[in-house]
Amino acid sequence: MNNTPIDRRIAREAANWFVRLQNSCACAAEHAAGAEWRALHADHERAWQLAEQFCARAQQLAGPAERAALERPRGLERRQVLKTLALLIAAAPLGIAAHRSLPWREWQADVRTSTGQQRTLNLPDGAQIRLNTGSAVDIAYDDSMRRVRLIAGEMLVEVPHRPVGLAFLVETGEAHIALFGSRLMVRQYPHNTYLAALDGAAGVRPRLARGEDAMMRLAAGRQTYVNNQAVEPPMPVAQNRLDWLGGVLRAEKMRLDDFIHELDRYRPGLVRCDPAVAGLLISGAFQLRDTDQILNALSQTLPVSVHYRTPYWVTVTARTNA
Repeated sequence: MNNTPIDRRIAREAANWFVRLQNSCACAAEHAAGAEWRALHADHERAWQLAEQFCARAQQLAGPAERAALERPRGLERRQVLKTLALLIAAAPLGIAAHRSLPWREWQADVRTSTGQQRTLNLPDGAQIRLNTGSAVDIAYDDSMRRVRLIAGEMLVEVPHRPVGLAFLVETGEAHIALFGSRLMVRQYPHNTYLAALDGAAGVRPRLARGEDAMMRLAAGRQTYVNNQAVEPPMPVAQNRLDWLGGVLRAEKMRLDDFIHELDRYRPGLVRCDPAVAGLLISGAFQLRDTDQILNALSQTLPVSVHYRTPYWVTVTARTNA
């Protein structure tokens, strides 16, 4: 097969046709139209075959619930499938190794939030979990266990001050955490975990660490990052870490590419930053309820332009003649 990268427009069209025709409700006319699209150009057929290849590999790894998520995605779930599949097709042949990026574990989680959504969970003994955008958790909570596993995203855990008989345990990809206090902030990054003890202490152990000395006590008002083997030296909690609870994205001389990466978490679709303007610095407090307004503010305060290919595909570039 030709290994030349697929044009992004064709990749998006191929992903759309493929997901559309996976639905058992697709009619004969839709299948015929899809076949006609494939026949229009050799790259159309090549993109379709790549879509089949990625999804076949993913389904080999998936369980029944995961296969159902791919075959019958709905709403924002469908949009995430389309986005991921289009990116894999456009990145071929590098995308062959990236099929694991399909968000199976998030789809199977006990509770999750979609892009831009926040949610509050009230647990049986009065404990509360507040989930930020794009988050997913598994909960094991009964008479013998109180454990929450953060699979993706960010959460604030608040437990009652009254004594309880069982420890409250939090797990992430890199850490085991015992909550001794009443408020804990946790965020799952791709390769590490952010942790802040807001009220009371927490015990932190890297997932691969062994021995009695592996557990570190994180005092109230301190934050740290944890990887599989070590805990970074604690520092005072950065106050902007709490801003998402009020629907605010705050920046203080933040690089524009970092700011766009954060904004992308709250906006359905793709928001990208051109490397030519990535190093520009931005400061301010931005209301996340209207991401279009935030993007417009960027073009008013920085020498950048905001280009909408679609409402779900936005790129921030250098302003011409700026």
